[in-house]
Amino acid sequence: MRRLGCILIIAAALFLFTGCGPSQRDIQRADVHHGLGYNYLQQGDPTAALREFLEAERLNPQNAHNQYALGLALNAKGRYLEALDHYKQALVLDPKFTEVHNALGATYIEIGKWDNAIQEFNIVLKDILYLTPFYVLNNLGWAYYKKGDLPHAIENYQRALGMKPDFGLAIYNLGLAYRDNKQMDQAIAAFSQTALLQPNFLDAHFQLAKLYFDTGKKREAQKSFEEVVRLAPQSETARLARQYLELLKKSIK
Repeated sequence: MRRLGCILIIAAALFLFTGCGPSQRDIQRADVHHGLGYNYLQQGDPTAALREFLEAERLNPQNAHNQYALGLALNAKGRYLEALDHYKQALVLDPKFTEVHNALGATYIEIGKWDNAIQEFNIVLKDILYLTPFYVLNNLGWAYYKKGDLPHAIENYQRALGMKPDFGLAIYNLGLAYRDNKQMDQAIAAFSQTALLQPNFLDAHFQLAKLYFDTGKKREAQKSFEEVVRLAPQSETARLARQYLELLKKSIK
């Protein structure tokens, strides 16, 4: 009798355990909401995306990819600490989900935890199957730059460019690091290359113009400031560019 009682208890426990998981129908519905959420996220609507991801989580709470997506949506809304919680939950569900470490690193940068960010990016770089390590190296360089470690920032930007020489953002970031490290010629070369690769990159033109101005290359500075005004005449950057142009007019004969 006791044996039969034990069997019945075990059977009941197994029934409860298996009954807790989502049904196939709920999994399919969750996938639909998950897909809708990504569409909203790509359209720049993180609030609508979050609504879909939360519904997907309700239907299938143990899906690592949806926890990651929730983190992305919350991150886009500036809810960084909540985003971190969902990224960490994604790793609990799938410890080999490498992309989550990249997202964690980016979020740690947003909240000023540079060492945490560096640790996460280095985890990603250990994954030899990761398809775009040059993006991670650029992120790693940015974490070192924000930390004030310019040599390591420069090193990682250069590593990124060794893999993808036309990576405009990494070239621009390298220019910032060179500028702050007082390597003005290298900074000018980096900003010039960025502007050539991405002609509409407003900040590249502005940083180039400022460097020309600071190093006494007035004609070059004038040309670059004028390009800033042409690209975005109503912007705050253009307003600053016009102020520099006024100064240049007084000094250029």
